[in-house]
Amino acid sequence: MKIIKFFFLFIFLNLIIFEIFSLSMCTFLDLCSKPNYSLKKWDIKHWVNHEIYGVWHKEQSVFVHQSDCFSAKYFFNNFGAKDKVRDVDGKNRTLIIGDSYVEGYGVDNERMFSYLIENESKNEIEYLNFSSSGYFGSTQYFILIKDLLEKINFDRVILFLNPSSDFKDDSIEYGKMFHSKKYRPYFDLNTNQIFYYNEDYQTSKEDNLKFKDILDNYTYSYKFLRYLKNQLFSSIKNKKINQLNNRNDKKYISYYEKYPEDTFLILKNNLFNINQILLEKNIKFIVFTIPSKKDIEYFNVYEKAQNNLDLVLKNYFNEIGIKFSGILDTKNKQYKLDTQNYFDCTDHFNEIGHQILKDIVINKLNIMNEKI
Repeated sequence: MKIIKFFFLFIFLNLIIFEIFSLSMCTFLDLCSKPNYSLKKWDIKHWVNHEIYGVWHKEQSVFVHQSDCFSAKYFFNNFGAKDKVRDVDGKNRTLIIGDSYVEGYGVDNERMFSYLIENESKNEIEYLNFSSSGYFGSTQYFILIKDLLEKINFDRVILFLNPSSDFKDDSIEYGKMFHSKKYRPYFDLNTNQIFYYNEDYQTSKEDNLKFKDILDNYTYSYKFLRYLKNQLFSSIKNKKINQLNNRNDKKYISYYEKYPEDTFLILKNNLFNINQILLEKNIKFIVFTIPSKKDIEYFNVYEKAQNNLDLVLKNYFNEIGIKFSGILDTKNKQYKLDTQNYFDCTDHFNEIGHQILKDIVINKLNIMNEKI
């Protein structure tokens, strides 16, 4: 009996020692976040699986999103978009499409740039923001727009491409490595068809609190062990991971300067298809590229870096008659995003960033002679 007690005491003391060690590693080396000490699942996502889009949001729902550097309240409307309630019919309507940057990740609905533009519209134009988080790429942009053409009226589409994530979101190689348990659509260049990866996970739910979630919420040990696991995984597949994340010798290379040709072909295909279905309905199509914080940092550090992507896209869009402008502008002092316009704990725009994005978009639409 004494041996059993000693054994359990030994295990308990070692767990305490490892927890203290994990706390010190996470705190002093900033390797992982602190526990929230809650029985609620801290990282429950505000998106759910969707049969067609891959991910979307619950209709008429509210979600409070909390992290280390922000607290925001989201409202998802009658279509499941992070937007106001919208009628099916309407005129003077612009559909806003993009990923989590455009959706307003970390920002209340009324502080998003699309809300701010609508409030300042001189022509009473509605700006319907139907963007989504959840690793949303150009294949999903096409699927979403095609589906919305049958569900709601709009006469102009503004699509925001995010090079820092869209190339990865369209890569099945990246998906197999980092989204192995996510249901997602991809475009196959060989068959010229869209297919769905991980169909077995289509109906899976992540809302239920599991034992690992309790460990994550209450211990530094679990967070530190997860960090070590990720580091081990990265070291084993380091070369491939660096290639997919656009890294060279652990240095990030902006997708604006260097982009993967295979997924660029997928992007071009999706953009062409979007343009075709909009032309059939006489709907205007405008495209912007938006920079991530990493892109801003990259061009701030490397002054001789070239924005090759925007140049190639501009030439391509000129050929097929699409209005285009890049928001990454290192020379324009008045209309310019900088690193302080993003959250500290995530790569997304903060409230000031959305205000500046609003000013930039309005300025560029004016240059295009488009109604605001």
